[in-house]
Amino acid sequence: MWARARETGVTRVLLAGVDAADWERQASLEHLPGVFRSVGIHPQVVAALDESARASELALLERALATRSSSVVALGEIGMDGVGERRASYGAQAELFAAQLRLARAHDLPVILHVLRAHEEVLKVLAAEGISAAGGVVHSYSGSAELVPRYLEHGLHLSFSGSITWHEGGRAAKAVKACPRERLLVETDAPDQTPREHRPVANEPAFLRDVVRAVAEIREDEPGAIAELTHHNACRLFRIQES
Repeated sequence: MWARARETGVTRVLLAGVDAADWERQASLEHLPGVFRSVGIHPQVVAALDESARASELALLERALATRSSSVVALGEIGMDGVGERRASYGAQAELFAAQLRLARAHDLPVILHVLRAHEEVLKVLAAEGISAAGGVVHSYSGSAELVPRYLEHGLHLSFSGSITWHEGGRAAKAVKACPRERLLVETDAPDQTPREHRPVANEPAFLRDVVRAVAEIREDEPGAIAELTHHNACRLFRIQES
C-alpha cells in the first residue's frame, strides 16, 4: 500500500493513533521511509471504556509520550464524537480530551482533533483548556464555513479528506473556500471516506491525489500548487523536513 502511494507522488504519511494497541502496531512500521505517526486516545475509544480502563489508557499514553521515538510527531486523534449513543459519554470524552490537551502542551506536540457532530462541545473545551503552542489540526473537517474562524482562533489547521468529492458545492466546499492558504491541509482518512472515483473500495494513501484535485477545483487553483502548498503546511505543522 505504501509503495502504491509513493508511486503516485505521496512522500510522507502520518498514521493516526487510536489506542495503545494501535500505537504498538504502528510502531512496527516506523522504519519505513516517510512514515510518521501520532499517539492518542480516540473519542470513540473513550466512549467505550469504563472509568478504570480510561485511567489505564491515559497512563499508557503518558508512558508512550515519555519514551516516544522521533517518528511520533503529534498527539492524536483526540476530541469528541457525538454520533448516536456516544453522546451519553460526553462527560468522559471531555475529561480525556482536556487531559490530552494538557499532555500535548507538556510535550510540545501539535494535536490531531477528531470532531464529529460535537463542534460546540469541542470548542468549549478548547476555550477552557487551550492547546499546545505547537498548534494542531481538525482532521477530516466536517463543520460549516461559519465555524472555520473559531477553530483558526485556536491556532488550528483544517484538513479535508475524500468526503469533499461526494457533495459538490455543499458545506464542505464552502469550508474549503473559507480556509486560509496557510492553514489548509489534505488527507485521505484511509481506510474511510474513499474519494468518489474509487468507491466502493477501501480508501488508501494513493488516493490523496483525488483529494488534492477536488480542493484545487473548489479553490480554482492548480492541483500542483495545492499539492505543494499542503505539503509545505503539513511539514511545518508536524516539524518534518520537507525534502
